[in-house]
Formats: sequence, structure tokens, C-alpha cells
Amino acid sequence: MKRLFVPLCLMFGVYLGAADVQCRVENERIYCIYSLDRSDNQNGKNVKFHWISPTSPEDDRIRHFQIPPLYGSVYDYRFLPGRAEGRWHVEVIDLETNETVETTFDINATDNSMFEED
Repeated sequence: MKRLFVPLCLMFGVYLGAADVQCRVENERIYCIYSLDRSDNQNGKNVKFHWISPTSPEDDRIRHFQIPPLYGSVYDYRFLPGRAEGRWHVEVIDLETNETVETTFDINATDNSMFEED
């Protein structure tokens, strides 16, 4: 049992130290959070969020963020109404190391009622 436990701990520890991006839909917004190990951010980092639409390139977006030294995350969000349906792709690129982390999420239906005037 000990032989199995040590390699699993090492694998899990490596996973915890790696950068990651996760997206969730909440209150008519899509939040994507880029997380990294604070110890890997001694001098601050510059990252680029690239939102890639499944159907319409005009709905893509690129935004740059500066993460202060020793901070462990940054997020970007978009409003859900008006976004194209389908599987979206989000990449976050560390501009110093050119390392990329990515994720996908699905939008099944949106309505534009949030933007309608009464």
C-alpha cells in the first residue's frame, strides 16, 4: 500500500503546482479563472486570455492581464447573452514562458433579454 501511496502523492502534488484555467456560468456571465502556484510568480506575470468562439470569429476576444508578484490567480468574464452557441475554447498564455493552458465549455442557449429595454 505504501508503494502506491507515494507515487500518487507525487503525481497529485505535481498537478497542484501546475497552472490551470477553469470556466463557469453564473448570473448571466461566464467566468474563466486562471490559477497558478504563487511560488511560481515571484516577479509577477503577464498573461493573455484568448476566447475562441465556436462559430463566429468576430465574437473572439483577446485580453492582457498583469498578475502582481506572489498572486495566485486572475479572471476574465463575458456576458452570456449574445454569445454564440456551441463549444467555446479558452486559452491563457503566459507571455514570458509561452506556456499555454486551455479549457472548453458549452453554451447551449442564450437569450438577449438582459439587453432589452422596458
